[in-house]
Amino acid sequence: MGNTDTKLNFRKAVIQLTTKTQPVEANDDAFWNQFWSETVNSIQDVFTLIPAAEIRALREESPSNLATLCYKAVEKLTSAVDSSCASQRDQQIVLNCVCLLTRILPYIFEDPDWRGFFWSTLPGQDDISEGSPPLAQSLINTLCDLLFCPDFTVQSNRKAGPDNPEEVHSLDSCEYIWEKGVGFASSPAHNFQYDKNRADILKLLLTCFSETMYLPPVPEAHSTPNPWIRYFTSTENRVFRDLHMRL
Repeated sequence: MGNTDTKLNFRKAVIQLTTKTQPVEANDDAFWNQFWSETVNSIQDVFTLIPAAEIRALREESPSNLATLCYKAVEKLTSAVDSSCASQRDQQIVLNCVCLLTRILPYIFEDPDWRGFFWSTLPGQDDISEGSPPLAQSLINTLCDLLFCPDFTVQSNRKAGPDNPEEVHSLDSCEYIWEKGVGFASSPAHNFQYDKNRADILKLLLTCFSETMYLPPVPEAHSTPNPWIRYFTSTENRVFRDLHMRL
């Protein structure tokens, strides 16, 4: 975070969340927006300002508030993709949510009662069997789209402008390369901010894939594939092939 006031405001929001004894309504945007409206410059700040003990206390004492925080963060990410992440504000919200989820997910995975949480549906949606994707799939799809988001993680191929952004969902990721390789003889010009944004998103993806690390060291706990990796590498992930060629 850029300055002391910003860190203090973020820390106050964390304290408010971890000390509330009653569930906070999901539609209380004034409260939840505190977690992604501040300017976050490094994931190190997020790790410092949200201590492990407080995440565990939130998980044990106010589980509904932890669940809502995760839901709202994923919701913000998907909303940013839907708007093509065209504004600086949208991009900052994305980075804040990415850092926040990177911090929280390990404490979801370490508790057996919470491991299935991200494979549930969003509040108000029907069962998975009726077509609503689980939260984990929404998160992975969104992160993959963000890795090829013009003017955020890749250079735009046309002059879209803020009033005419490129639609991230409809982009052909083959047209937005990171480095030269198969089918591309030269690399695009390097952009430090794009590289940093990609790295933050990749850190969250790796955190998602790390669930296996938190399972007990007994054979029966490892008898089924990691669901995060299984979905990420499936044909349902439209950008996996192109992403694989870039890593």
